[in-house]
Amino acid sequence: MRSGLALSLFRSGSISLASAARVADLPLPRFLEILAAPKIPVLDGDATDLQDDLAAARRWLHGGA
Repeated sequence: MRSGLALSLFRSGSISLASAARVADLPLPRFLEILAAPKIPVLDGDATDLQDDLAAARRWLHGGA
């Protein structure tokens, strides 16, 4: 299951939240729901990760996937 791989990579800090959602082939909001179930924190990255995640959220909000 791709979401399991994405979750593992995200938890290890290997990839950002936005990248993990792409690996899982899920929209960012759905991937956030998956992280929320086991209460996995999403704000453990650095400023670059946060910028990437914000950019992905903005693209999603504006219909860009």
